[in-house]
Amino acid sequence: MKKSLLSLSIASCLLALSQSAWAEKFIVKDIQVNGIQRVDPGTVLANIPIKAGETYQDFMTADIVRSLYKTGLFDDVSLQRNGNILVVNVHERMAVGEINITGNKLFETKQLLDALKRGGIRRGQTLNRSALARIQHQIKQQYLARGKYGVNVTTDTSTLARGRVAVNIKINEGADARIGKVRISGNKAFPEKTLLKLLDSGTRKSYQFFSDKDKYSREKLVGDIDKLTSFYRDQGFLKFEVTDTQVTLSPDKKFITVNIAIKEGDRYRVGNVDVNAAPGVSVEQARSVLKMRKGQVFSQKKLEESRKALRNKVSEGGHAFARVGIVPQIDEAGKIVNIRFESSPGKRVYVRRINIRGNYRTRDEVYRREMRQLESSWFSRQKVERSKVRLQRLPYVQSVKISQVPVAGTKDQIDLEVTVAEQLSNQFTAGVGFSQSQGVIFNVGLKQQNFLGSGKSLGVNANNSSATKRFSLNYFDPYHTVDGIGRGFDVHYNRTDTDTDDLISSYLSDSYGANLNYTIPLSEENSLRFSVGFEHRKITAGTNTPQFIKDFIDPANHGNTYNELLGTVSYVHDTRDRSIFPTTGSRQSIAFEAGLPGSDLEYYKVRYKGANYWPVTEKLTFAIKGGVSYGDGYGDSNELPFFERFFSGGIGSVRGFEKNTLGVKDSFDNAEGGEFVVNGTAELSFPAPFAEDIKGLRLNAFVDAGNVFKDFGAFDSGDIKYSVGVGATWLSPLGPLTISYAKPFNVIEGQDDEQQIQFSIGATF
Repeated sequence: MKKSLLSLSIASCLLALSQSAWAEKFIVKDIQVNGIQRVDPGTVLANIPIKAGETYQDFMTADIVRSLYKTGLFDDVSLQRNGNILVVNVHERMAVGEINITGNKLFETKQLLDALKRGGIRRGQTLNRSALARIQHQIKQQYLARGKYGVNVTTDTSTLARGRVAVNIKINEGADARIGKVRISGNKAFPEKTLLKLLDSGTRKSYQFFSDKDKYSREKLVGDIDKLTSFYRDQGFLKFEVTDTQVTLSPDKKFITVNIAIKEGDRYRVGNVDVNAAPGVSVEQARSVLKMRKGQVFSQKKLEESRKALRNKVSEGGHAFARVGIVPQIDEAGKIVNIRFESSPGKRVYVRRINIRGNYRTRDEVYRREMRQLESSWFSRQKVERSKVRLQRLPYVQSVKISQVPVAGTKDQIDLEVTVAEQLSNQFTAGVGFSQSQGVIFNVGLKQQNFLGSGKSLGVNANNSSATKRFSLNYFDPYHTVDGIGRGFDVHYNRTDTDTDDLISSYLSDSYGANLNYTIPLSEENSLRFSVGFEHRKITAGTNTPQFIKDFIDPANHGNTYNELLGTVSYVHDTRDRSIFPTTGSRQSIAFEAGLPGSDLEYYKVRYKGANYWPVTEKLTFAIKGGVSYGDGYGDSNELPFFERFFSGGIGSVRGFEKNTLGVKDSFDNAEGGEFVVNGTAELSFPAPFAEDIKGLRLNAFVDAGNVFKDFGAFDSGDIKYSVGVGATWLSPLGPLTISYAKPFNVIEGQDDEQQIQFSIGATF
């Protein structure tokens, strides 16, 4: 600013001197411009209010100097006369050639450059001292908004070629200013403690290692104000408002105190609720979907839920653009809100075309066969929602979005844009290892749940060691018929020596077999599955084989070689919104498996598994899972074969106890298994707070309970084992990877095997 005043003073002196030099007016023959390097001469001439051939007069000097200064391109301007030539001398301001930023960690350089552009500072523009001050101010504001009150920003310039300068910005971000206290004043209906729990801003507890709750940001505070407002309006306080927010900084700039002043106002209740029914929807039908009733405390959330539910009801039968308006009438005297829902069905429309987007690995037909809304049929919101659920439950789909697009030039047609985000569902494992108990271990496995983008499942596994030799091939086509009947098969060979396990009873099993399986859909949520197969098995006793197994394979009893005709029938009821990381719904299944009559061993097993999911918040999901299984022999067999017994312990049952170690032990202190098992889990799952962008990563806190019993008569609730812990599941490229840490309870010293940290790949959901 001082430099500009100095230039203007010089120009004034030149003007005074020029008055004596130009005592007489003259006709300008030409205009000569000196001192320009980057500025186009035409720009200078365009800003001079005189042209060649016109008469120059003394008063024009001030006008010319003022006009050129206004362009902001020059630090100095002076005029001279050389005969009949007007000479304009200018000194250009420096232009910004580079902007170099160092020391920034919180913000990317691009973010800061964008902020400078919004403030009118960018490469190519002229630079003056006021611009440098604006640079410092703009960058500092970005940091202050994120709680960096100790930030220090300095600027300097360095000369470049062709009249340009480099602006060098050095940032010292300083330490974060943490929230030391949040205070809420003006509250009467709810204690401050209750309100503080609603906020994302606040003090951090000592155990919240990864939390950023005490990190202040202006955006977070705005969100907290919205949460307070939503909470109060859902409790009937229609005229609630936040009257003031103050953020104060401690003298050392390390701690922030946030003061929020509120005005609750009066609480209102729901008065009369009226509905004008749309064609095809009676008043009774409309009222049945509303969430609001007369006399209830008014709730903004329930009002919106009622509006959506009524819109969905009105939209049945193809009314894709149904609208529901709300007309409230407030009775101040009685503190009552009378509500009228005005519904308009709009024109009935049908779906012209369904477009699938985002399917880079999967064929169109794989997704189209899951659609319950069909092309060239009347639009149904319920069928669209059901289509979305079915797509989301595919193991190779991460998320689904279905939007309605009006067809140009028509009023009764829409297109559906189905956008899917696919995720890897293939699992590949290969490795070579060494174990003292098993020797050299070789394994290879491939499982594709979307084989070649066809939606079919194919799996191949091979494992070879001194303890285990396994080979399996399985295949399943979920749409063997156009009606959705699935068909698959499984072929396997297993040779297992449990003597090297030191966990379960020892014996050598050699088996091979195959089965054919079908899945028949009974409805959208129910299906029936059955399979038939054959298996040949041979059992050989080892050095540590317990007596009960030796007795079983004695030629006088069952012998050691069995040919089995196996059959399984199961019923599944599934209402989950997705198969992996569900947030709502349930899955219930009951299965009956048997060695069919005529087999060398006749037995049966009944299994029940159930899981229920409830969304607690947008990010938290609570689940209760459980299962009960029982088996026994029939016909010539009076017991469940020992190799078909149930086991418990480890991931999938009771974490914190070593895998398959619970229950009765044999004479070698290894688990025998049992004919009856019960397991249950209560679990709260949520995204990782330090990596919420990773969609395939979820953390959980759980309580497990369960045990395995020799038979149903041996069941004793006092023998149930418990554990409490935390875990994580990551959908890695090699398959679901699960790790858990659990603390087991009611452990019997010398009998139960603890294993607090457990790990698995390919865990089921």
